[in-house]
Amino acid sequence: MAFAHRTAQELHWYYAKDTHLGQPLTDRRLKDKLERLNSGRTNQRPGKIPLVLGMPVLISQNFDVEGGIVNGSKGILKQIRYRIDADGHRHAVSCVVHVADTSDESLPHLPQHHVVVLEDTTDL
Repeated sequence: MAFAHRTAQELHWYYAKDTHLGQPLTDRRLKDKLERLNSGRTNQRPGKIPLVLGMPVLISQNFDVEGGIVNGSKGILKQIRYRIDADGHRHAVSCVVHVADTSDESLPHLPQHHVVVLEDTTDL
């Protein structure tokens, strides 16, 4: 939030998609409670995160070890693809992050050292 204020950019919250037995949760009170849980209780999976273009980010999974996109990689958030649910909440689908210490190979139509980070799912 400080980054958004310091750079005079708009901050948006991006929410987790919580499901039970493969079905989306519909109980608003339960969803609110899950969004507020400390990440220590959710295996480091926050219910929502604030994102601002240009902010520093840390990649927390090994996406491409050979290419240098690994847990602990630091980068700058360049683009966010998201969908909006019926409640008007944004859900990140993918992000493009500039990670300077990756290999020179990049996906077509992306500048060098720009990588795609995809949404993730987990069972708790």
